[in-house]
Amino acid sequence: MTDILSIDIRDVFYLTAGLAFFGMIIAPRIRNSLFIAAPPFYILAGAALALSPFALFLPDPLATTTQLKIVEHATEIIVIISLTGAGLAIDKPFGWKSWSPVWTQLIVTMPVTMLVMTLGGTFIGLPLATAVLLAASLAPTDPVLARAVKVGKPTEGDGGPVQLGLTAEAGVNDGLAFPFVYLALALVGLSASELATPFWNATWFWDWFSFDLVYRVVAAVLVGVPFGLLVAKLVYSRWGDAGGDDAGLTMMAATFACYGLVEMISAYGFLAVFASAVAGRSYVRGHEIHDPYIKHPYVFSEQFESLLLALLLIWFGGLVVSGMMDGLRWSEVMLGLALVIIIRPVIGTLAASRLDMTKAEKRALGSFGIRGMGGVFYLAYGASHGNFASMDIAWRVASVAIVGSIFIHGITASFVMRGLPQSSSDNREKEN
Repeated sequence: MTDILSIDIRDVFYLTAGLAFFGMIIAPRIRNSLFIAAPPFYILAGAALALSPFALFLPDPLATTTQLKIVEHATEIIVIISLTGAGLAIDKPFGWKSWSPVWTQLIVTMPVTMLVMTLGGTFIGLPLATAVLLAASLAPTDPVLARAVKVGKPTEGDGGPVQLGLTAEAGVNDGLAFPFVYLALALVGLSASELATPFWNATWFWDWFSFDLVYRVVAAVLVGVPFGLLVAKLVYSRWGDAGGDDAGLTMMAATFACYGLVEMISAYGFLAVFASAVAGRSYVRGHEIHDPYIKHPYVFSEQFESLLLALLLIWFGGLVVSGMMDGLRWSEVMLGLALVIIIRPVIGTLAASRLDMTKAEKRALGSFGIRGMGGVFYLAYGASHGNFASMDIAWRVASVAIVGSIFIHGITASFVMRGLPQSSSDNREKEN
């Protein structure tokens, strides 16, 4: 007699995916009632599934090159979609003064955080190149997991300087993080004598500075902004369908086309995608019927991002308990957690000290630099493009930081954000 209960690993995958997608539907209700974000539950669910008899295959970035590439490209896609959604959601026009919380985090918080993390990485035994890669991967605020601290939906307002600062920083910071990933790639191939040469006399440094830092950033912006404006104008032309049924597909087409084009000229596609979305948003802002054009693509991107995020969090939770953390040392745990609860909060809060914000807002802006799938991508990208030593240590530190961030920020973010003023224009007393 044939077994009625015949469990195949494929069936477990479909059941898990279905439940995960259902979870993303009810997640907003859970967050509103329990004030706890959904990602911690997905991490726990992934860990429980991996420890059960029905464990799924989990691509391990330390196992084979193929599995590393799977991780790299899966996280690459979700970051691309997330950056588009972030760019579409920001209502505040781009400007030096209006975006001052963003520039503070980019110019001060990120570089200092990278420096401290690089020193911390070398202290626990990482080679310089791997320490720089780890620092560049974990310094940026993650655009994917910053859900609890980002601005609301388009046309609903920016919430306040904290939400604007964290959302826009998560979009722009790739223009600063990626150059240092390439700095790590440059360092990994240098001899001891080359490393001992002062950087101002080193050919490799000026090659990195001129191409990876200046050219790639400038080219991304110069292509991304006109691309976004062109798409927005096309949508509102007689050939376009502003706010129609194809708005989501238009968003996807524009996003992937922009990313591919910019990557073809060796510039930073992440930065270009965000710049394109912000530019398109700025063009649409002047039209009376802008709501459907902005809201429909945003909802589409948010739903697509949610589906990928559910699966990736389950994968990550399972990976953490499936061997990734073998050999974990206390020094690695301390460095990963220190980034989340000490290094970023202290540096970020001090950097925000001169901003026109309340003390609570400054602390929130400094503290909620959430780590997540962006960090996984950068580590995977670096590992697949360079021969870094001690990558097992880097992955363990990153895993501690990401899991710690997901749980600490997932539990506290809603409480803190609900206590902040919901508009930067609110009449409130500044506590400087």
